[in-house]
Amino acid sequence: METHHIILCVDDEEDNLLVFRSFFRKYYTVLTAQSGEEALELLKKQPVDLIVSDQRMPRMTGVELFERIRDEHPDVVRIILTGYSDIQAVIDAINKGKVYHFATKPWDTDELKNILDRALEAYTLRQLNRRLVEENMELSLRTERQEKANILSQFELLKSQINPHFLFNSMNILAALIPQDPAKAVEFTHRFSKVYRKLLELREQPLVALSQELDFADSYLYLQKMRFADSLNVEIEVPATAWRHCLPPFTLQILLENAVKHNMASAEHPLHIRVGLTPNGKLEVSNNLQLRGSPAESTHLGLLILKTRYQLITPEPVEFERTEQAYIVRVPLIEEA
Repeated sequence: METHHIILCVDDEEDNLLVFRSFFRKYYTVLTAQSGEEALELLKKQPVDLIVSDQRMPRMTGVELFERIRDEHPDVVRIILTGYSDIQAVIDAINKGKVYHFATKPWDTDELKNILDRALEAYTLRQLNRRLVEENMELSLRTERQEKANILSQFELLKSQINPHFLFNSMNILAALIPQDPAKAVEFTHRFSKVYRKLLELREQPLVALSQELDFADSYLYLQKMRFADSLNVEIEVPATAWRHCLPPFTLQILLENAVKHNMASAEHPLHIRVGLTPNGKLEVSNNLQLRGSPAESTHLGLLILKTRYQLITPEPVEFERTEQAYIVRVPLIEEA
């Protein structure tokens, strides 16, 4: 099916560009460039949705090209092609060029087509999400406080169901697991479906039991552990006596996602998250502070809306604390009605 997406292929070998164009022009508007410099000049004149670049090119590598365009064209989806087993190039592409995906050369046309389709779908969802944020903020300025809080809460619930980044990361993990470990792939699918089912079940409820939040967080963290392995450590110590207390749905997931989104996590520097109770009975989520070098793309609404939702149901405030070593959020637990 034809689309209006515009993609740019960058490769110093003209034969590769001809093959790429002849196959993919059936599906997209295809532009080509034989160097990073040519690609940069083209981007000044022509907006594109996605760039596929060879890694090993003279004068400017694919990673260097992506570093150059990352700030000026942050929305463009970036995919690196590498024809040699240089794991460092792949790591650089992910860390420096912020690539969506990498593929090996020679590439399989059907496989690369699937990668491009998924990437462009994520791009479309991200653009839609941004427009929703802008429209939502404009509407909020024209409404009363109660109406604004309700609209923003509805939006945040929809957005937190599963954002495109989390969804596509999960699908990529599953795709890698199927040939490597079918049994684990089945378990991953079960946990993922549980997360999605819970999101659908709980999205309309104003309050849920802490036990439900902890159960949901367990499945959510299982998916995150598949991605980060030992780079992510989560300790949950909440006594059973507090499980019947209530809180707005997805509160814990929002706080966990906030910690993962804004902090680095590696084998050398694991991200540690602790969930527990304070002496006065609040739920406390804390993590060691190791902020990313480049701030994660964010609407900056998650914690604000969490605070607003609490203001509608209890006079007890949500507390935010940042020290040199940690970031801490404390939220009230509400007595069972």
